[in-house]
Amino acid sequence: MRKTIFGCLGAAAVAFALQFTPANVQANGLFGMLSPCGAVQCDPCGDAFNCDPCDAVCGPSLGKWFLNGHMEAGFFANGHGKKGTYDGEWNGSAFNSASGNTALLMNTRLTGAQINQVYLSAGKRVDGRRGLDIGGTVDFSWGSDAYIVQAAGLETGTADAAMWRNGDYYSAFPQAYVEAAYGRWNAYAGKFYAPFGTSSYKSTENFFYSWAPTTLIVPTTAGGAYATYKASDKLTLIGGWVMPDEIGESDKNNAVLGGFVWTPGQRLSVRYTFAAGENTYVEEPYKIFVQTLLATTKISSRLTYVFDWTLLNVNDKGGDAHAAAYGLNNEIIYQANRKWAFGTRFGLLNANEAAAGLVGYEGTGDWYYVSLGANWTPNKWLTVKPEVRYDWTDKDDVKLFKGGESDYQLSGGMSAVVKF
Repeated sequence: MRKTIFGCLGAAAVAFALQFTPANVQANGLFGMLSPCGAVQCDPCGDAFNCDPCDAVCGPSLGKWFLNGHMEAGFFANGHGKKGTYDGEWNGSAFNSASGNTALLMNTRLTGAQINQVYLSAGKRVDGRRGLDIGGTVDFSWGSDAYIVQAAGLETGTADAAMWRNGDYYSAFPQAYVEAAYGRWNAYAGKFYAPFGTSSYKSTENFFYSWAPTTLIVPTTAGGAYATYKASDKLTLIGGWVMPDEIGESDKNNAVLGGFVWTPGQRLSVRYTFAAGENTYVEEPYKIFVQTLLATTKISSRLTYVFDWTLLNVNDKGGDAHAAAYGLNNEIIYQANRKWAFGTRFGLLNANEAAAGLVGYEGTGDWYYVSLGANWTPNKWLTVKPEVRYDWTDKDDVKLFKGGESDYQLSGGMSAVVKF
């Protein structure tokens, strides 16, 4: 059931591939304007230090064709001194983990070293200013994170069992879509990213190594189609129809979405999106409504603030159950010099009793978190991300950590991202 709900959430967000570095401009340019690094205008293949640590790396290219990728590996540990009891089994929405970092930290669930992502992206960019232009993107990912972007009907046989797997490592096509551009219109069809909230699946597009807890109530991919219309230089409209975290069964699991991206100036970008749909594929059909508001503010040439609010409502069609959750996430990033940037992330995730299973614990209450991190980028192909993180809950009966024994956890780690 939780996997299905995650999937339906995927439909809600699929059209708005918000990412957090200009690397996204290269692959999914629509939302590059919302990046904390978006105000930095530079040649991604130029001086390696002009945009660090938010530079985009250009791989081999011929005209509009491109080929690039990255790899991330790292480790995470926690103050309880226990390794995660991760058994490598998928339970529908998260990995079983009774101690250590727990499954709640998603891509840092293991206490110890792991290869998070080996990522390849290839395709053809489009430009509709001179008429119809057709292109597309195909991405492939392998690593301990790849289960997050697996979709039923493609990488998995059903919504409950991962198929493309070898031990603790998974394979997936996070994106495989065709894109058409004509004038002010862009249209997309296939499988593509659907990130709500702050965290992106691609490690090159996240300042922090670990992900914000809001990731737990939203999915990352969906199949379907959507279009964008550039109404003006400041306003882009979004609309479409999508399937939740799967390829197929479109008549039983779908959602309509809408929204806009408003950029009144170089220092501010705002995105509002909503989606409403239903899933009749399960034994207990349900309806879903989700909306998100994200604002990126360039306070100065060195300081960026990001605010994200996400709301989820799920109702069964019989009206007997109502699940609700919301998250507030804040990020402040300071670019100290050409090689060093420092940041902090803080916020909360709140779920009622019906939605508690979505975030992996019983009971109600607020889950608070704060991270302190840095990015060291000595050159355009390497970024090192150290991070220290503290999580806690506000009720004694909510025990998220140390196998359900503790209501707090101090953790930290480091990853290295190599771009090519």
